[in-house]
Amino acid sequence: MTKGWKHLEQEELQDYRSNSLDTEDSGYGEDTEDGLDTDNNIQEIRSVVRIKHPMASYKNKNLKLSKNYNPVYNLKERWEGWADEHVIVQKLNPFSEEFDYELAMATRLHKGDKGYGHPKEGTKTAERAKRAEGHIHREMRDMCFIIRTMAQPQRDGKIQVTFGDLFERYVHISDKVVGILLRARKHGMLDFEGEMLWQGRDDAVLITLLE
Repeated sequence: MTKGWKHLEQEELQDYRSNSLDTEDSGYGEDTEDGLDTDNNIQEIRSVVRIKHPMASYKNKNLKLSKNYNPVYNLKERWEGWADEHVIVQKLNPFSEEFDYELAMATRLHKGDKGYGHPKEGTKTAERAKRAEGHIHREMRDMCFIIRTMAQPQRDGKIQVTFGDLFERYVHISDKVVGILLRARKHGMLDFEGEMLWQGRDDAVLITLLE
């Protein structure tokens, strides 16, 4: 009885193995793996297609970059900007035939506005004004240096010279003695009494150095 059961179990096991082999030979057992491989291939093809056809945003970005690094495009853009600016300058120039009075009155600066009383930045006039201002500051510093060499500090530390003595010394350096004194007083570098100084009349006026 025991051998009979064992014999039946071995026969069932052999039948199961033979069915499995038949299934592998028929190809049904490879459907799942082949299906996965097919899906992977489709996904790879789709990714390649996406790479070959970029999005519109990337196209626009590349177009902008090409314009930025294109010397011909940049030259054209600069020329157009210069032409537009030239037209406006001519309309604001009272000596030009294209002068526009209404535009000039509408865009002019008024007292208290930023830039009022000063030349436009970047112009040759502004460059000349900057050089002139630097020259004037050097003259004021030179005058203060001359005053220091002419007198010794007093007990309170002040350095004073008379206008007559300073005029006689500095006139050999510059003939704009009074103008430099007035400007130096405006900048707080020195001080003296009176609105104006006259040679001969104001020779005894004291010039006090403040720095």
